[in-house]
Amino acid sequence: MSADEKSIPSGSTEVLDKIQTQRQETIDVRQLQPQDIAEKSQGDPSLYSNASTLEATTYFAPPDGGYGWVVVGACFLNNFTMLGIMFSWGIFQQLYKTEIFPGQVSAVSWIGTSAFGCMYILGGFTSLFAARIGYRKMILAGSFFVSGGLIAASFATKVWHLYLTQGILYGIGASMANPCILSAPAQWFVARRGMASGIGISGSGIGGLVFSILVEKLNAHIGYRWCLRVLGIFAWCSMITSAILIRQFSTTGAKAVNVSMKDVETIKQPTFLIMLAGVLLTSFGYFAPLNLLPSYAVDHGLSQSQGAMINSFLNGASFFGRFAGGVFGDRFGLVNLTVFCVAASSLTTLLIWMFAKSLAVLLVYVILYGLMGGGFIALLAPVAAERFGTSSLTILVGVIFGINGLGSLTGTPIAAAILSSLGGANTGDGSNDLNAYKGAIGFIGGIMAAGTLVFFYLKYRVGGKRKAPAN
Repeated sequence: MSADEKSIPSGSTEVLDKIQTQRQETIDVRQLQPQDIAEKSQGDPSLYSNASTLEATTYFAPPDGGYGWVVVGACFLNNFTMLGIMFSWGIFQQLYKTEIFPGQVSAVSWIGTSAFGCMYILGGFTSLFAARIGYRKMILAGSFFVSGGLIAASFATKVWHLYLTQGILYGIGASMANPCILSAPAQWFVARRGMASGIGISGSGIGGLVFSILVEKLNAHIGYRWCLRVLGIFAWCSMITSAILIRQFSTTGAKAVNVSMKDVETIKQPTFLIMLAGVLLTSFGYFAPLNLLPSYAVDHGLSQSQGAMINSFLNGASFFGRFAGGVFGDRFGLVNLTVFCVAASSLTTLLIWMFAKSLAVLLVYVILYGLMGGGFIALLAPVAAERFGTSSLTILVGVIFGINGLGSLTGTPIAAAILSSLGGANTGDGSNDLNAYKGAIGFIGGIMAAGTLVFFYLKYRVGGKRKAPAN
């Protein structure tokens, strides 16, 4: 079932009490007090303007469990493969720039970021179609692009071939599935919304851990071309399974969604725009460590296997961060924990990675960064659901992660350009100036510090802790 354009009137205490204690209840919103709706329905201003014209509707309370856990499992599986493969990009990047396309550091760095960028930026548009035609069809369509991109990349002979396949084609497929996967768990839960979303998105952390090791081993034993083909087949199978299992939860039982002006009105709210600004600044730095750390490790005298291991630890820590972020977000406040995670990500980058030269110190950094950064990503969809309701959540999540993609698309190339301009581009012969990495690391940590300030201002405006509305 698809989510209906009408949201549960979260501004009414009476409505909230009823839907939290009963499976369904017929509510005549025309009887609600306009002042109550105007004061408390901050996440859905259309409720106030339309309250006098809406008819009595039967609303279904999110079950906070039941089949919702199957949906969480489907999201976990999809993220495990689709995002896990993307998060292992650093292994391919190291291989491409040192063995396959040597001397093309900046060019190669755009392949992975184009995949991330397409997934998030195009997600703002594909979320409109997902809201209209349903999650299952979108994920099924995305699976063909993702698997096709990987398999087509195995035949690439030039860098631009990889832009089109492992970058853009893969990113388009991921953009079709990602808004669905991010939005679905929040629709089924209220009290445990953060936990459910955290579990669903944490699949990418485990996937990154597994695929970082698997890609390195497959490249060594069967070559990178067959590695890409194996990954393509695996991605298709897991995404098809996810599409079969996923369901949307509708508070009204409606089978279709019409994109309405209230979605635009929510996007124009100052609170939402502040959130988008914080996401943009943070995302400029968030993905860069994932892509630069394997090269950083090799340039500091570690082996490629150790570089892959560092990436695996980062993704493994990200799994726990995504899960814990949801759990502690429910307890301490979703916005509160978002501020903490972004601030901690910035501090660990500036105070630990900036001076890391040994494997042990790098492992300390990636574990802490993975925990905090994973929490940040896991909290975005629950924060949107808490502050703006679930009736337009698919579209709002698409916009949020579209802005996130804008930062991820440009952040790593900017950091790589800073590194190259300071003499730190990897030449493969150990002649590069390792101190040049400090400039790139300073950019990554500094831009996330700016994001921290914006999120702190968001907390100041809306408060850090509030129970999610049951809509």
